[in-house]
Amino acid sequence: MIASRQVSQSLDQQLAEIGLSASQYFYILKIHDNPGLTQKKLGETEFIDPSNVTRAVKQLITQGFVKRHPHPQDKRAYQLVLTDKGTTVYPQILQILDAEEAKLITGIKAQDSNFDQKSFVNALRTMSHIHDNSDEN
Repeated sequence: MIASRQVSQSLDQQLAEIGLSASQYFYILKIHDNPGLTQKKLGETEFIDPSNVTRAVKQLITQGFVKRHPHPQDKRAYQLVLTDKGTTVYPQILQILDAEEAKLITGIKAQDSNFDQKSFVNALRTMSHIHDNSDEN
């Protein structure tokens, strides 16, 4: 938890330079990769409380990163797309995340020269799937 908090703080500082926070960048990534994604689907696929999605999307709209359009088939739903501003920050977000990952890998390798990044990532994915499956039970 300490490491997670420190990474979040570091990301917050770096993302602040492009007008985002560690709790917002994720939405930009998901909307970029899934244009027209609805708020409901975003919450369901990522296991995010609907009120958190609504709040985050509202902030991103206010900041000019995201636009929300009524869904053509479901008048109760809204599709999300990035604005030009949102599209512009997307590669900047990836750059920040890549740099943060590189720092983490360097730090871990300094502690353990036998560190295997691929095995570590696979272990994290396995843990994620274990928790996904336990949520269904």
